[in-house]
Amino acid sequence: MHGSSSSMDKPIICYQRRSKCIIRDDSEGDKQLQQIVSPCIGRKRTRMGEIKNVTLPEDILYNEIVSRLPLKFILRCRRVCKSWNSRFSTSDFVNSHLTHQLQDKQEDDDDLIITKCFAVDEGISILSHTNEFPVRSVPCVCDTILGSINGLILMCSTRGRRFCLWNPAVGQVKFFCMPPPRYHPTKDECEHFVGGFCWDRVQNDYKVLMFCYESTRTPPSQLCIYSFNSATWTRLCIPQHPKLRGPIANPNLMVHPSTIVKGTPYWSYSENRTYPGKRHERKFFCTFKFVPEIKEFRFLPDFHTRSSDESNFVVNADDRVVRMSYEKIRGEETLVKIYSLDNDDSGTWSKMYTIGPMSLALGCWPSHCYKNGGEILIYKHRGPFSLYDPKTKETKEFDGSISTVNANRIRMYYSYTPSLICVRGMESMQNLSIKNGSETYSFVKSISPRFTRD
Repeated sequence: MHGSSSSMDKPIICYQRRSKCIIRDDSEGDKQLQQIVSPCIGRKRTRMGEIKNVTLPEDILYNEIVSRLPLKFILRCRRVCKSWNSRFSTSDFVNSHLTHQLQDKQEDDDDLIITKCFAVDEGISILSHTNEFPVRSVPCVCDTILGSINGLILMCSTRGRRFCLWNPAVGQVKFFCMPPPRYHPTKDECEHFVGGFCWDRVQNDYKVLMFCYESTRTPPSQLCIYSFNSATWTRLCIPQHPKLRGPIANPNLMVHPSTIVKGTPYWSYSENRTYPGKRHERKFFCTFKFVPEIKEFRFLPDFHTRSSDESNFVVNADDRVVRMSYEKIRGEETLVKIYSLDNDDSGTWSKMYTIGPMSLALGCWPSHCYKNGGEILIYKHRGPFSLYDPKTKETKEFDGSISTVNANRIRMYYSYTPSLICVRGMESMQNLSIKNGSETYSFVKSISPRFTRD
C-alpha cells in the first residue's frame, strides 16, 4: 500500500511525439490553438511547393552558372541543338565565359603556349600539360605569328601580303590584306614590317598595328592600324622618337611583339652605347608599347647590363610586365634574374629575386615564363621542351610537347587561353578550301581594304 500511495502522489508525465499530435475540438483552448497552427501548416506546405517550382532567371543561369563551365563542355552543348548553339553564341554569354576563364585561374593552372618558327613548313603548335584541348590544323601558310589575345591568334603571310585571325577552339578564321603601300618612286611595296596585335578594352575592338620600313636603317615610312569592328585600315601619324626605329630583323619577315600584357603589345630590342669619356660599350635594352585605347606609344625606361653575354626577355607574369635576364656563370649553370617595373611611364627596373643556378645542357636556351605558374620554358635544338620549376628547382619535360623539328631558329612564345570569342567577318574553317603548297582559298577574295586617314 505504501508503494501504491507513493506512486499515486507522483505526477504523471505523458510524452507525445509532435508529429502525432492531434488537435481536438472538445475545448475552447484547443479551438484557439487549431486556429493558430492550421494557417502556419498551410503556409509551410505552400512555401515548400513554391520552392520546388522555383526557377532561376535565365541571365543568372547562363551568365553566372553555365558560363563557369570549361570550354570543352560548352562546345559539346552547342552541338546539341540550334537553340543551344544560338544561346551559347551570344555576346553576353561569350564575354561572361571569357571573364570567368581569366578570373578563375589558379596558380597551378596550365596556360597553353603557342610556338612558331620562321620556317613556313614547321607550322604552329599549341602545347599544354594535359592535352585535353583538341587543336585543329593551321588554316593557312604563314611565316609569322604576332600573338594571341583572348583565344584569338593573329598570323601573317608576308609573301601573300595578308593576315589571318584564327580561333582554333571554334574553328573560325578571318583573312584580310595588308594596307596599300605608300607611293614610292622606285618601289611598289615595303620590304620590312613590324606588326602588333592589341585589344581596345573600351571599344571592345581587336586591332592590328603595322609599321612599314623601306630600309632597316631608316625610320618607318608608314604606320597603319586595322580595326576589326570597322574592317578598315587607318593611317596614323608617326611619332618622332629615336627609340621608335623598331627591331628590324631579316628582310621580308614581319617582326613580332616581344610580349602582350592585358591586350597591349610590347617591343624590345638591344643596342650598344658608349658613355661620354668611356671606352667600353654597354648593352642597353629598349622597350616601348602601344596603347590601343588612345592610339599612343609609350616608352619604358631602358635596361642596361654590365655583361654583353646576358640575354633579356620582356614577359607576361600574372598580367604584369616582367623582365627576365639570363646570365651564364660557369659551364652549364645559368642565373635567371627577375626584374619588375615600378611604373610603366616613369620608373626603374627593380630586381625582385634570382632563380638558380639552373643547369642547361648544350643546345638549350631559357625562354619566357608562364603567366600563372611561373615555370620557365626551356627549348633545345631537337626533342621535347622542358620546364624549370623555381619552387622545386627541378627540370622536367613538357608533357604536351612533341616537337622534333630543328629549333635552330628564333621561336615565338605567347600565352594562350581558349575562348569562344569571334569577331565580325570570321567564317567557319569547314568552308575553307586550301590547295597544298599555295595560298589560294575558295571563298577568300583579294579585295583591297578600305582605307581611311586618322
